[in-house]
Amino acid sequence: MTLRFFPTLILLSVILSALFVGSTQALTLEQSRYQQAVAAIRAQRSAEAHALRAQLGDYPLALYIDYYDLLLRPDSSRLDEVMRFVRQDNQGLLAGRLKARYLRLLADEQKWTAYLQLANGEPRSLGLRCQYYLARWATGEPEVAYQFADDIWMHSESRPGECSALFTQWKLAGHMTAEKVWQRMMLVFPGRSSGSMLEYLSGELEGSTRQADGQRLLALYNQPQQLLTLLPARQGGDAAAMATLTLQRLARQEPRDARTLFARAKSAYGLNTEQTLAVEGSIARQFLLDKSGPERDWVDRVLRRQHDPALIELRLRQAVWEADWRGVKIWVQRIPGTARSDVRWTYWLARAEEALGKKQHAQALYRQASFERSYYGFLAADRVGAKMPFNAAPLTPALSLSQAAQRWSAVARVRELLALNEHDQARSEWIFLMDSVSHTEKLQLGSMALDAEWYDLAVLSSIRAKAWDTLDLRFPMPMSQVFSRFAKLQGVDMSLLYALARQESALYHRAQSPVGASGLMQLMPATAAHMAKKLGVAFGGKQQLIDPEVNIRLGSAYIKELLDNYGGNRVLAAAAYNAGPGRVRQWRRLSAGKSMDVWVENIPYKETRNYVQNVLVFNAIYQQKLQHGARFLTDKERTMRY
Repeated sequence: MTLRFFPTLILLSVILSALFVGSTQALTLEQSRYQQAVAAIRAQRSAEAHALRAQLGDYPLALYIDYYDLLLRPDSSRLDEVMRFVRQDNQGLLAGRLKARYLRLLADEQKWTAYLQLANGEPRSLGLRCQYYLARWATGEPEVAYQFADDIWMHSESRPGECSALFTQWKLAGHMTAEKVWQRMMLVFPGRSSGSMLEYLSGELEGSTRQADGQRLLALYNQPQQLLTLLPARQGGDAAAMATLTLQRLARQEPRDARTLFARAKSAYGLNTEQTLAVEGSIARQFLLDKSGPERDWVDRVLRRQHDPALIELRLRQAVWEADWRGVKIWVQRIPGTARSDVRWTYWLARAEEALGKKQHAQALYRQASFERSYYGFLAADRVGAKMPFNAAPLTPALSLSQAAQRWSAVARVRELLALNEHDQARSEWIFLMDSVSHTEKLQLGSMALDAEWYDLAVLSSIRAKAWDTLDLRFPMPMSQVFSRFAKLQGVDMSLLYALARQESALYHRAQSPVGASGLMQLMPATAAHMAKKLGVAFGGKQQLIDPEVNIRLGSAYIKELLDNYGGNRVLAAAAYNAGPGRVRQWRRLSAGKSMDVWVENIPYKETRNYVQNVLVFNAIYQQKLQHGARFLTDKERTMRY
C-alpha cells in the first residue's frame, strides 16, 4: 500500500491524536508538556506554547512544536525563522514540508527573491519546480524559465495548476507555437479521458494554420467511427498518425468496427509498418479481453507479427482457459526471452507437457519451477509432492533502540510518536528515514523495529530494502493472542487471518484505502456493520475499525462467512473478499468448471488475480512460521471444478 501524506491533514490528525491518547498509557512529564504545547499552538496561545517549548530542551519532539508554530501561523515575515528551522532539521521530513508550505506562500505573494533564497535549488515536486522557474523568470532569467516550460509542456497528462503562471509568460513570449500545441494534442489523444484537454488545446489553435487540424482531431476523438468521413484520404503529413490514434481509440470501444475501418484506412492514409502494428495490436488486445472466438484466426495472425509480451500473455491465458495445450506451448515460445524466464511460464509449459502425455518432461519442468518461493513455485511443488521452497534469509542483527536513537534522531522521534499514538506521523518519519539510509542500515533498522514490536514498520523496512527473502521481517506476527482468539472463535486458521491482514494492510492498523476500507483487514464500513449485526455486537462506525481488536473480530467473522459460502475453499473466499461475492458468482458462471490454477489465471481483474495468489502464498508462509506444517492447497481446493 502506498500512503500519501498532506501536511495540513497530517497536522490536524497529529494534533487530534496527541490530545486524545488512551488513558491506559501513563505519559512522561516531557510527553505531557509536548501535548500541552501542541494544544496551546492550536488555541493560538503562542506565549504558553513557547514557554513549554523552552522547558522541553532536547526532547525529540520539541522540533514538532517549532514546526506546528510556523505551519499554523504562516507569515512570510517569519522567513528567517523558517530558514533557521530548515537548517536545524537539515534535509529532514519536517523541513521539507515546512519549506514547501512557505514556498507556496511566497509564490502567492510574488516574493520571488525570497522564494529562490528559501528554495536553495530546484525543488522536487513539479508544481514547486514551476514556481521556482517562474521566480527565475521574475528575477532576470527568462530563457532558463522558457526552456523548462518547453520541457514540461510536451506531456500526455495535464500539468499542475502551479504551472499555469509560468505557461502564461512562456506563451506571452511567443514560445507556445501552433506546432507545439498540435504536438501536445497528439500526445494527449490516447488518454481515456482526454476530451476536455483536447478541447482546450484546440481552442489555443484558433487563427493558426493548425486550427482545422485541431478541430478535426477533436472531432475524431469524439466520433472515431467517422474516421473516413472526418479525415480526408491523403498520404503524408499527419494523416497517418491521426488515423492510427483514431483507430486505436475505436479499438477500445468497438474492435470489430475498428478492424473494418482499418482495412480501408491503411491504404487511404498510408499507414507505415509501425503504425500498422500499433493498430493491429490495439484491436487484437480488445478481442482477447472480450474473449472473441470468431476473430481468433485474425488475432493469431496479428500476434505472430507482434513483439509485445503483454499481448502474448493475454493470448496465452486464453489458450490456458480453453485447455489448448498445444497452443500454450506455441505461445510460451513466442514470449520474448527475458519474460519467458518467468517461473509462471515454466509452470504452464509443464502443465501443457503433462496434458499432452509428456510426463517426464513435465515432471522436470515442475521441479525446476518448484525451487522458487512464489505462487507458481508452490503450485509446481504441489504437483510433484515436493516441499515448498521457503528459502528464508536470516535477519540482520539489530541495533538496540537506544543505539539507533542516538545515531538517527528520527528513531527517537518515532519512539515518542508511537508512545503518543501518533502512528501516521511515525510512519512518515520511518519512511523518510528508510529512504535516506543504506541497504544494510534498512535491514538493521527493520530488525530493531521487529524487536521493538513496531511490526508494520518492520514490514515497511523489508519493502524499502526489497528484502524479499527476509521472511521474519516481511511476515511478522503482531497481536498473536488477538489473532489466535478470533481464529479459534470462528474456526478459521490463524495463518489465513494473518495472510489477509498482511495482504490488505501490510499489518498497519490505521491503513485507509481510497474507497473507504479501514484497518488491518481493510473492512468497508457496510461490511463491518453487517458482521457486527450478525454477531450481535455494537458498531460505532468507520473510526472504530482502526481498533485492531474490533477489526480482527469483524474481519475474521467475514472471512468465516465467505468460507462457509464456498465450502471452506480459500481460493474463492479470498477472491470474494477482494472483489465481492457477486463478481465471483459471475466469473464462475462463465468458467464452466475449470481447474483451480486455470480459474485463478483467468480472473479478469489483475488486482484480484494477484490478491488470491498472494493470500495463498502468505498463508503458506504463516503456516510454516506457526509450525503447523505448511500445505499450499487442500485436496478439495485442488480437485474441485471452478
